[in-house]
Amino acid sequence: MTCLQTSKMWFWKRSVSVRNLHCNLTSLLISVDILNSWPMCVLLMVMQLEKTSFFARHCQKKTTGEEIFRVTSEYLEKGGLKWENCTSVCTDGAAAMVGRTKGFVSRVKERNPDVIVTHCFLHREALVAKTLPAVLVHVLDDVVCMVNFVKSRPVKSRIFAALCEEMRAKHKTLLFHTEVRWLSHGKVLVRVYELREELKVFLTNERSDYAKQLASDEWCARLAYLADIFYHLNELNTRMQGRSENLLTSTDKINGFRSKVQLWHQHVESGNLEMFTLTKQWQGVHTAALCEIIVKHLKTLEEKLSFYFSSVSTECLDWVRDPYSSASVGGKDMTLQEQEELTELRQNRGFKLRFADLPLDSFWLDTAKEFPLLANKAILTLLPFSTTYLCEISFSSMIAIKTKYRERLRAVDEELRVCLSSIPARISALCSAKQAQV
Repeated sequence: MTCLQTSKMWFWKRSVSVRNLHCNLTSLLISVDILNSWPMCVLLMVMQLEKTSFFARHCQKKTTGEEIFRVTSEYLEKGGLKWENCTSVCTDGAAAMVGRTKGFVSRVKERNPDVIVTHCFLHREALVAKTLPAVLVHVLDDVVCMVNFVKSRPVKSRIFAALCEEMRAKHKTLLFHTEVRWLSHGKVLVRVYELREELKVFLTNERSDYAKQLASDEWCARLAYLADIFYHLNELNTRMQGRSENLLTSTDKINGFRSKVQLWHQHVESGNLEMFTLTKQWQGVHTAALCEIIVKHLKTLEEKLSFYFSSVSTECLDWVRDPYSSASVGGKDMTLQEQEELTELRQNRGFKLRFADLPLDSFWLDTAKEFPLLANKAILTLLPFSTTYLCEISFSSMIAIKTKYRERLRAVDEELRVCLSSIPARISALCSAKQAQV
């Protein structure tokens, strides 16, 4: 974490998602307990079509990949599940997850060599967003220091809030930057940019050297660009979040953003900053130097996107998205039997009418009886998780449950199940079995 901490809690987490055809293992979460009374808490969500169940376990000693695998395997064996049925594992790329010899994935591959391993798209996008030229890094560091200066003492925060109210600003407070929160950069930068005039007055009154930065048009122009580019990066990250995301949809969004970056690169080289709303307002301030910095950053973004997201074409899987489209053709990796089933499916009017009314995964499950080979191939394409989104929302839920006011709450299994399950709890039935204490 960077900057000041608003809480005494320090979090460390690793995420992993697992799915298979019969019992979908979704997410594995590890985090520090509120008072470190337990080293870590492991959360695994098991989903069977529309039904969802959860379990949480404490790692009593270490939190290595071997220990995580042991805890997870014990739960699976208790439920009669096998690693041999697992088709894919989605991780955040941490050493404990993907270590060559003792990582969680390595242990899973020992039990099932055919398992598909994917690196969470959200984590990879966050790594891409961290890439900044030295000039822009200095601007970001200055912003962090300004926020820390204002929020270092409550009296300063109150004075700044009163100043913002007096100057009729849209906001009255600044936001902290937290490294572990992916959207933090963009929100902090936009807030500082919006309150730059109020912040300049405050820092001048406090005789802070950072007031000189806000008085510089060149520095403000760079701040505007940072706010713009992180807005776009945050928008991409948000669009890839959700329960219905899969490898096909996430790949489309990454490829679309990569193409936009290339397009922006071309326009900025010609001096056009129309795509950056805030930066455009400073186009007359050292335009050539500003464009040079932006071009350099956009070029770096292109390189990092190519590094973390290798170009993988999904055109051969268009038949999975829409088997009735004339543009979708069977992939070269399809067997003759699968191509025959695809040909028959396209001539089946009943399934064609149902395709428009059913979700994509439900449609392929519906066709499994009549076209087993084709449906199985389509389901194997849709099953792998592209992100650890479900794991992240579970982590947020556990933070809300394990507050300092409930620090002695040892087990969170049942609380997390009620909080995260898509099946509503029958509270009235649960309460009727208990006697009220008056």
